[in-house]
Amino acid sequence: MSLFEYTGFNWEIAFTAVTLLILAAAEIYALFITQAKNFWWVAILTAGLIVVSLWLPDEVLRTVLLELSAFLLVFFVWQQDKSAGKLFLTAVLVGSILVVGGMALGGLFSEGAGEPSGLTAKVVTAMLLVGFMIKFAAIPFSFWLSSVAEKTTVMSSVLVISLLDMAEFGELISLRVSAPWVFANAQWIWIAVALLSMFGGALLALAQTNIRRMLAFSTIDDLGYLILGLAAGTAGGVLGAAIAAVSHALCKFLLFSAVGAAENHLKHPLTTADRGLAGKLPVAGAAFVVGALGMIGVPPFLGFLGRWRLYLSGLEAGGVALAVAMAAATALALLYYVRVIHKVWLGQAAEGSTAPSMNSLWVNVILVVFIVLLIITGLFPAILPGLGGR
Repeated sequence: MSLFEYTGFNWEIAFTAVTLLILAAAEIYALFITQAKNFWWVAILTAGLIVVSLWLPDEVLRTVLLELSAFLLVFFVWQQDKSAGKLFLTAVLVGSILVVGGMALGGLFSEGAGEPSGLTAKVVTAMLLVGFMIKFAAIPFSFWLSSVAEKTTVMSSVLVISLLDMAEFGELISLRVSAPWVFANAQWIWIAVALLSMFGGALLALAQTNIRRMLAFSTIDDLGYLILGLAAGTAGGVLGAAIAAVSHALCKFLLFSAVGAAENHLKHPLTTADRGLAGKLPVAGAAFVVGALGMIGVPPFLGFLGRWRLYLSGLEAGGVALAVAMAAATALALLYYVRVIHKVWLGQAAEGSTAPSMNSLWVNVILVVFIVLLIITGLFPAILPGLGGR
């Protein structure tokens, strides 16, 4: 059974559209706010490998292309910061070995393969669970993502978080539909990992003063909800995770773009010590607010369509207790986003701060387009190709 047959959601079309949109926006953004050397061709190659992989029917070739895109980004991150590159390389190597090895051992590269028996099934499940969690930087394997987000350019983080991570999450969604035994045999372990990432990511995000690091840990927090939707196993949970992954990609682009615009104005990394930026950069401020609300799942933004399905799937899988836990994690997420919005964007500007710089008109246009897109797709989901579902 395919994801489309199970949920009515066409992941290939939807994520292809999102990938190409983010690629075009990132390339324009880089023309006006300088990114790392060779960004233009790395972005094109990364997006190209991901898009081609989405449409390949052969699981082996699809996996190979995704791994190539991951190693390309490792090389790109390494060029910018060796310590971040080493951590990222470790995650990609170990995660890839476990995932590819687990899929090979479980016969998951063969179409129609059944569940392996006995100990083999447990080993395969363990390898896939740990491998994907390392790739996603889920708690307790979050040793690499904050370093990449802090020490590379904002569009580098977008390539890793919005494109690579979400493309690999698409592979996990596909696995949930084609080999449900991987989740069914260890459902509560997957749910426990999801909860650990939700609460651990939220608490770590709340502890940060560097805004890029906060966004890295908020990514881990959000991935916990996505994993929980897959662990629940209902059609609504899988659909909610798929829609939330698309929203995640778009919202993270907005959040990192806003931070990049602020840092370009301030000429230093954005922290909670900065104040009153919305008065000088109103479009960037609005983009950060919309990105934050979209991540949390506030209507009318696209994230709401995925998040309410994830809440329902949590209620079905774990009852009221799990739903309350999810709500508590969301409250923590609201807290760390509100703190930054209140202090950094809406707070009073520091005395003696520099005069407003002229942000590029095209950067502001990009941010406005993404804001409008998150609203329109939330109200009229069919406007984004493939974003259907039951």
